[in-house]
Amino acid sequence: MCGICGISGNAGRDELTARVKSMLGAMRYRGPDQQGIHAFDGCAIGANRLSIIDLQKGDQPIHNEDASVWIVYNGEVYNFRDLRTVLAGQGHRFVTDTDTEVIVHLYEQEGIAGFEKLNGMFAFALYDDKQKKLILVRDRIGIKPLYYSVDDGIVFASEMKVFLAQERGARRLNLQGVARYFAHDYTPAPDTVVDGICKLLPGMCLVYEQGHSSLTRYAAVPVPAPRRVVRQRELEAHLDTLLNDSVRDQLAADVPVGVFLSGGIDSSTVAYFASKLQPGIETFSMAFDEPSFDEDRYAVMVSRHLGLKHTSGMFTFDVFRGLFDRLMDFMDEPVADPSFLPTYYLSRMAGRQVKVVLSGEGGDEMFAGYPTYQAHRLAAVYAALPGFVRRYGIEPIVAGLPVSSKNFSLDFVAKKFLGPALLPAYKRHLQWMSGFSGAELNLLFNEGILDQSTDIYQRAGELAATDSALSAPEIANMLDLLMYLPDDLLVKVDRTTMAASIESRVPLLDQRIVDFSMSLPFGYKIRGLTLKYLLKRVMRGRLPGPIISRKKKGFGIPLTAWLQHEFRHEAESLLSVESLGHSGLFNADYVARLLREHVTTAYDHRKKLWPLLVFVKWLQTYKIKLP
Repeated sequence: MCGICGISGNAGRDELTARVKSMLGAMRYRGPDQQGIHAFDGCAIGANRLSIIDLQKGDQPIHNEDASVWIVYNGEVYNFRDLRTVLAGQGHRFVTDTDTEVIVHLYEQEGIAGFEKLNGMFAFALYDDKQKKLILVRDRIGIKPLYYSVDDGIVFASEMKVFLAQERGARRLNLQGVARYFAHDYTPAPDTVVDGICKLLPGMCLVYEQGHSSLTRYAAVPVPAPRRVVRQRELEAHLDTLLNDSVRDQLAADVPVGVFLSGGIDSSTVAYFASKLQPGIETFSMAFDEPSFDEDRYAVMVSRHLGLKHTSGMFTFDVFRGLFDRLMDFMDEPVADPSFLPTYYLSRMAGRQVKVVLSGEGGDEMFAGYPTYQAHRLAAVYAALPGFVRRYGIEPIVAGLPVSSKNFSLDFVAKKFLGPALLPAYKRHLQWMSGFSGAELNLLFNEGILDQSTDIYQRAGELAATDSALSAPEIANMLDLLMYLPDDLLVKVDRTTMAASIESRVPLLDQRIVDFSMSLPFGYKIRGLTLKYLLKRVMRGRLPGPIISRKKKGFGIPLTAWLQHEFRHEAESLLSVESLGHSGLFNADYVARLLREHVTTAYDHRKKLWPLLVFVKWLQTYKIKLP
């Protein structure tokens, strides 16, 4: 695991080397074990290395036999030993035992087409010195990040803060990206909220040569493609084998490995297989002093059931308050996911014991674990009701529900459901997941800020239109896999673990499991009212009964109550007329109304206020200009 960056442009080697060294300095925590830079005529690449495999010989950049192809690399390729055996048989000579070197020789042998053979999480840059070609590549799920900017030359990096630190005050906001951030709680790739900086889409390859860049897809987008119906027992046996093999491969390391264990079925499944392969492996969880948010007892239950060494941390308001001031140390693009903070705290705690952690991230997308998928079925029932029943029966009852600060309270869920319930499936799903509807964005921004011709849901609409036969829950599942997972959840895991200088691995997003999931008829993911049906069948009898039967519980924090009480003054200061006036973006009267209604418990506006707090904090930190 590393932080990588580089520049290709019209400058001398010494200047390019100095700039890359400065860029690496902005993300030193991503690889504190070694730093390496190599410069060519018109290009320089560099890496901060977190040593995981081949601690002695794996320093980067790494090159081939004649030093004509060089690589800087972030991630892990889990099938690299098999690929190495084949490449060695084709005459390639290796000097390290790393997966990094395998990629160099794979490119040498097969070119860009060979990258499809990689099973792993990665973002890397290859420089082909013979052809004077720079190649940027990102894994097909988007587990590892890669940003780039093309102007007179090209600049790339693992984190966007590298650009912003180099060019403080010079960059301008991308208002289209800002609008999409508030519509999704994150900015869907390839956009960012900064003009001229892009995210490389998962499964894509960017080639830069002779001053021109081109994008190609080296791996197909993972979309549902159900295969022929087979017996359920065969599916269960196959999934059991895939889970075991994935965890086995991702346990491989020359440093200590642990597991993030929430007590949900995804992380518990990973912990189960890890315990069989590496008995006594350490597990880590986070507790909360607000009972409706705390699930630590389930993590403890699983660790005891499996006989594992377990460590729990306590996430209190005081911890939250201290970390909020440091939020922008590890959030370089705004993502309105409050679990950034406890995930960082958990990562820091785990980092005292291990250097690699396995997590259950991706299980909800692979096996359909979100309650919203069931809500889409309920929306169809709701839409079929006579209009007068909805308007004069259900809507007044829901509107009158008292506001509660508990996790997934009835009033919050019911009110969130009703607003977008009659919209097309893809818009409904995105508005359920985020804070602002399209109409509310017009209230949030000052006049003239939003381009009314911008379709803030464009990418989701395009994805939803790829297969007209998909049901609403299947559309939602696909959007979560292709947008929410890489642009929110995996950003959170990458930034928080890397900020603690540990590597996160996600066995449930192994390519073999992704391919299996895409081939499953949806009825094996949701059966009746049971989410993750097939996964629960596989794990039945292996995990405690309450783990199998418990409802989905997200990794949230008591934000509603904290914004009403302990964090109220901080929120009011950040979102004051004076603070908002500096940006010129927001309607201060509307924001003040949101705050007033929240603190008086008239409405629970946490899903609107948190994106605002994060964005304003980010804007103050990086000082990006208006267009």
